[in-house]
Amino acid sequence: MSPAMNRPCTGRRLLLGTIAAGILGAALGAGRMGMALAQDHMHEHMPVPLAAPPGQVPTESIYNLDSAWRDQDGRRAALDTLRGTPRVVAMIYTSCQYVCPLIVDEMQQVERALSAGERAQVGFALFSFDPERDSVGALKAYAAKRSLDESRWRLYTGAADDVLDLAAVLGMRIRMEPDGEFSHSTIVTVLDREGLIRYQMLGLGQDRAALLAAVRAVLKR
Repeated sequence: MSPAMNRPCTGRRLLLGTIAAGILGAALGAGRMGMALAQDHMHEHMPVPLAAPPGQVPTESIYNLDSAWRDQDGRRAALDTLRGTPRVVAMIYTSCQYVCPLIVDEMQQVERALSAGERAQVGFALFSFDPERDSVGALKAYAAKRSLDESRWRLYTGAADDVLDLAAVLGMRIRMEPDGEFSHSTIVTVLDREGLIRYQMLGLGQDRAALLAAVRAVLKR
């Protein structure tokens, strides 16, 4: 599939600063769905940013994004409400029959590999990039279908502009196909307690041991 954009992006522009080398440029465009597929040469290992003063979100944190979401229980949540807990994060859409279930499988395999004590300290988050179909009810049904422990797993839906801002920060490329389905990159991201990107697994069939090690590393920070 062509890496070129097949639709113009319009709407607000967001400047967050450098979140991770090779992932975020200076400006983030937001608007209608229309991003192309991900390139495979993005960096997996992220640089370690300088610590922020106590109580202040680091400049490079994704929690600086000014976006509003609702979880599977219908509760409204800004991204910075996730602060304080290391998280394994991915973007999916719940009606996907192919790649997205495999992304969730990877995350569940990591969850199972953690000890009970480690699991109690880690959160898992899925952000939908199909807000038109992924209602709160759809997210709730998906969590039940996949047997996701909702004490650890949060699923989010948001407006198209907010979806595209988050996708840009995480390095996701998304394209809506003529049949209404999506072509998209497959990225699982490990965030530390401050929302800094510490590791990304790009594509499926990668070394899960490295993903697990990254989760354990942020637990020790």
